[in-house]
Amino acid sequence: MSSRKPHNQPGAPAPQADAGAATRNAKARSRTRAKLIRAAREVMGRQGIEATAIGEITERAELSLGSFYNYFSSKEAIARAVFIEDALALADLLDAEAANSRDIVEQVGHNIRRTLHHALHDPVWGWFFIHSAHSINDLGATLGSRLLRDLRSGAQQGSFAIADAQAAADCIIGGCLYLLRQILEGERQASAIEGAVEFFLLGLGVAGEAAGRVAHRPLAAGSSA
Repeated sequence: MSSRKPHNQPGAPAPQADAGAATRNAKARSRTRAKLIRAAREVMGRQGIEATAIGEITERAELSLGSFYNYFSSKEAIARAVFIEDALALADLLDAEAANSRDIVEQVGHNIRRTLHHALHDPVWGWFFIHSAHSINDLGATLGSRLLRDLRSGAQQGSFAIADAQAAADCIIGGCLYLLRQILEGERQASAIEGAVEFFLLGLGVAGEAAGRVAHRPLAAGSSA
């Protein structure tokens, strides 16, 4: 019998080489997608979504116009990607700020206010909340998931009197989205945010004086932008 080891058939790709190429291709696609999102954030943030052309995004990203459609189907799709990425970043920032906080009521009230004020000052978020059918689902999947976690924590501590944390989170998210649309469309003033947050806290079972104090406490400089 022959002792020679079998060789791969001529032309057959080497498995390790294929895996390496696939990894490199995935990394390249990820970098290109990230470049488009950064460019969209910059251009849309400067001049608004309605006034932004897809060609301006690809020009800023130094990519061809055709490459855009390898990653996003429309201007709304990339605006949604910007929103999701930024919402997750804001959620992480709020978590970091709350790391040393022992008061879950303060934390929840502060986080809702920060999120609402941020949405009013960010043109991408503002457009997204008014025009996108995905807004409530994406808000729930990003910042809403952290809110649900905090509501459950507060209920366990006895700070919130709620029977269903998910239902409470859904009501707060829906109320926030409706209020934002009213403010962005000129139907309400931005000052309505504090009243809404106080109402949310009261609904969670927080005492009236404490709810008012948390909802109207001055935000730190830069927190509302």
